[in-house]
Amino acid sequence: MLRSKLSHGVSAVALAFALSSAAVAQEALPTIDISGAGAKPDAARGASGPAKETGYARKVSFGATKTDTPLLDTPVAVQIVPHEVIEDKQALNTMEAVKNVSGVQAQGGTYYDQYLIRGFKSGYGVTWRNGLQLEGLLGAEEIAFTDRVEIVKGPGSVLYGRIEPGGFVNTVTKRPQEEFKAELNEQFGSWGLSRTTADVTGAFDKEKTVLYRVIGVFDHADSFTDYDHRDNAAGALFLTFRPTQNFELNVGFEYYAKKQTQPDGSGTVPVNLLFDGNGRPIVVKGVNDRPYNLPRHFSISDPSIWSDFPYTVNRALYSYDWTYKFDDKWRITNRFHYVDDNENQTGLGNFGGFDGVNLTRTFTHNPLTRQILSTNLDLAGEIVTGPLDHKVLVGVDWYKYQDDWVGDYGFSLPFVAPINVFAPGPTGYFAPILHALSDSARTNVLWRSREQDFGVYAQDQISLLDGRVQVLLGGRWDKAAVGYASTYGGVFSSCFPVCNGYPLKWYPDSPRLSPRAGVLIKVTDTISAYGSYVRSFGSNNSSSTADGRIIPPEEAFQWEAGVKALWLDGRLSTSVTLFDLTKKNVLENDPLNPGFSIAAGTVNSRGVELDVSGQVTENLSVIASYTFDSAKIVNDNGNGNIGKRFNSVAPNVGNIWAKWDTAPGAREGFEFGFGVYAMDERWGSDANTWKMPGYVKFDTMGAYRTVWDGHEVKFQLNVKNLTDRRYFENSDSYGFAYYGAPRTFMGSVNFKF
Repeated sequence: MLRSKLSHGVSAVALAFALSSAAVAQEALPTIDISGAGAKPDAARGASGPAKETGYARKVSFGATKTDTPLLDTPVAVQIVPHEVIEDKQALNTMEAVKNVSGVQAQGGTYYDQYLIRGFKSGYGVTWRNGLQLEGLLGAEEIAFTDRVEIVKGPGSVLYGRIEPGGFVNTVTKRPQEEFKAELNEQFGSWGLSRTTADVTGAFDKEKTVLYRVIGVFDHADSFTDYDHRDNAAGALFLTFRPTQNFELNVGFEYYAKKQTQPDGSGTVPVNLLFDGNGRPIVVKGVNDRPYNLPRHFSISDPSIWSDFPYTVNRALYSYDWTYKFDDKWRITNRFHYVDDNENQTGLGNFGGFDGVNLTRTFTHNPLTRQILSTNLDLAGEIVTGPLDHKVLVGVDWYKYQDDWVGDYGFSLPFVAPINVFAPGPTGYFAPILHALSDSARTNVLWRSREQDFGVYAQDQISLLDGRVQVLLGGRWDKAAVGYASTYGGVFSSCFPVCNGYPLKWYPDSPRLSPRAGVLIKVTDTISAYGSYVRSFGSNNSSSTADGRIIPPEEAFQWEAGVKALWLDGRLSTSVTLFDLTKKNVLENDPLNPGFSIAAGTVNSRGVELDVSGQVTENLSVIASYTFDSAKIVNDNGNGNIGKRFNSVAPNVGNIWAKWDTAPGAREGFEFGFGVYAMDERWGSDANTWKMPGYVKFDTMGAYRTVWDGHEVKFQLNVKNLTDRRYFENSDSYGFAYYGAPRTFMGSVNFKF
């Protein structure tokens, strides 16, 4: 069952906006140095902000401290994937873009974007956009709207509220530019891929006080999995207003229209499990403790699902951020976004039993609505007390989420035939009956969830001894509550098809205090060493066990130490990090009761991370990482798994991507790229009863830049999984594994006007 949330609270946005707007003078002045959502997201920094940064390395991050602090001065592990890497690898989504970052594994086979960061899931569909939370969104942020992706590792509650402790992924969107630029990009490739992107930006007036950016994308493709298709479109409008030197307002609107088949990858492969008469899984011995050896194109779906019951999404996102600069040292910033999401989750699922040959399928039809409101207000400035320089941040934030699900609980036999996993193919279903059942369930409320999180936080970055020592101190007080109502389970037979989702039961949590402390020493101007401690809390108390017990909030604490360095006149960035992260009340899927959760107890994840990014020479750019992570269950509340490895976490992961440019900076030239990605074997369940084998795969790229009629044109070809390695990308921790993509060709033609 998909879990979702909602919040209640009160916002000071309107009042703060009115006060700061009243303080703004009316004269138009030149470009100003104001950061709306951190260091200006777009590489060209046209709206405002620091000087342009290009290449594979970035020196400044917003996500870790919300103060645009140089990475060399930040006692937190942060990695940035710039748009150059995204374009060179032709990544089609954020899940693919983060694979060169240490400690991060993308979790394929899920409805929504999800990551393993330092051994722990990031939350079901929980990502961040310009420093504000998104949740439960299919393809959370379109990659065409993305300038860069920041990955902040370790517990982030001190600045971001109830959040998973491994870290979070923050997508930073593009911004309007002062100079006119138009770009058209056409991508094509395997599985019928046809993807068109148009991007136009510039200024409305000569003074460049009003800027615009319009981006549109249409994406059509099939899949290496049978019966899998998509027709997705998205558009964005970004505006920047700069009426005075001291004020900047950025407004954004995004709209998504998606049509596809089941997004969780209906080619899920059963592991070596049988089910007894009570539906409980039994490990089958003698199958080498691996998932079944099925073709990668295997699917439990049916070809007519695309025409009869497509999965559709219509979503609108409204956003703004404004900054008022009182003087050179003090500024106030307000960020806001609101999401209105409508989904029609329809398809054939694998929640039925599996006897080793035949898989019982269920048909689900779940229309849902989801609303997300997230905002914060930050006051930042600098003060001096004796020999100490302080960079101070105080803020307040409010997060509100709600969803309402209607539909059915999953109809199976006699309306949907089981599938023989060794002889898959269209088995048919009774479409008229399923349509009738779906229509009868349109007002049947399956469940509703609500979440609220209100927090106040403060941070002080103290600099002493001429900046050679940096001390980071911070703390957050917040209060969260979750409301949850479900007719799933035993109530089904008594109320279907007129369930109403009431009563809504609230589970308030006691106020929590999340502290953070770190010390960084500048060994030289280009090398720093640091150590830090942080504690955080989650808010999973909307989840319950199959017998109705509410699971308490997750709690985590982490020790971290590291060394960061810049080399080759700052062109190359490196970091080595040691971490020891412990999480209590860890949630996992209940293998005996699919759709429910259990508390796995306490898990400790400790290891080493190494990251390298930047330019080795004028021609050679590289981004690479290595991770060693020993994630083990240290307390499991009597489930018998103490000392076993935590599911899905690979002990060793390494990767490198390098690009050679024959004429860097020139409008004409060749580019060649090559990458290696290697992952160790991983246990598929906490009981360590089955594994996903390790693998090594290779990627490559070739491109040619030229000028045609005065316009820049670039031709590019990428080959992903060059040797066609067969591998599993992810498991759902109890019954199924998900194949990675076979060899894939992707070409593109890019025009700049």
